Amino acid sequence: MNEILKIGCPVCGSVLSVKNQPGIESKSVTCPICKNKSPFSAFKRIVNKEEKTEYPDKEKTSYSEETQVNGGPNYTLGKLLVPSLHLSFQLKPGKNIIGRKASASSATCQIPCETKRMSREHLVIEIKKIPGKGFIHCASLYKEKVNATFIGQNKLEFGDCIVLNHRDIIRLPDVEARFEIPDEEGTDI
Repeated sequence: MNEILKIGCPVCGSVLSVKNQPGIESKSVTCPICKNKSPFSAFKRIVNKEEKTEYPDKEKTSYSEETQVNGGPNYTLGKLLVPSLHLSFQLKPGKNIIGRKASASSATCQIPCETKRMSREHLVIEIKKIPGKGFIHCASLYKEKVNATFIGQNKLEFGDCIVLNHRDIIRLPDVEARFEIPDEEGTDI
């Protein structure tokens, strides 16, 4: 009964991972990306990797709040730190592509690696400004066929869009990075 289902937000189209549990069909779900609250029946179920969708009839699912933005509005852009290499990348609004350093890479944050396990374009951190909420930082894989990538202990799957929180650890194939939101006053949080 702890099956994980993927559903698509009816407003912004983001893919959410939820646990299959009884009683959800009568509840509302809040999308962690666009913050809109909709009845569960309005969400489209993602069936498989081809992203075929169907409307659920009697699906039983609950919403996990693990990726909610903590605290109040955030009006500060995040940073990606790679402590082992003493690197820091200031993220910008829009799409920030993280990947292996290479001359043919279009990554905006290029990380030098000794092996080629990390793709030249591996991960995307998209920063969106939501009125009244500030900046939301969302991580997703750049393409379907990449080596395992984790946010905390959770494996990131192609199509997932995970809201990053201050001090989240991103484990890329060859290196570990830390996402941070600097304090607006310039002091450590």
